[in-house]
Amino acid sequence: MRVRFELDPDADRVFADKIQVQQVILNLMRNAIEAMAEAGSPRRELTLRSTPVGDGMVEASVTDTGPGIAPDVAAMLFQPFVTTKRHGMGVGLSISRTIMEAHGGTLRAESNPGGGCVFRLTLRAASGESVQDAE
Repeated sequence: MRVRFELDPDADRVFADKIQVQQVILNLMRNAIEAMAEAGSPRRELTLRSTPVGDGMVEASVTDTGPGIAPDVAAMLFQPFVTTKRHGMGVGLSISRTIMEAHGGTLRAESNPGGGCVFRLTLRAASGESVQDAE
């Protein structure tokens, strides 16, 4: 598996509970890794990006090259107890979205044009020269 980090230095500070947001990102990464492994994806790439998106927000994304999310599941993806995993409980994404919303941000999923999925989360940028310059 190839892992890439594309972190924008202008998106280096956010208002967040570090532990909670780390858990959200870790959950998204583990889901992506498991999806690519279970599907036997020939190209296994995981990319983490950060970028300022205006309105005082920073967007982080977790992108994979796995099988993607089936349209019938996509509509219910963030509801509790919805899962495509054999041994999953279906609460990870629901909890992750709740954490992001409690931080004044968002969590959403979309198809990756290159195959797979992109999860995008937003957080409020913290004051700092590099963040203010990006706005």
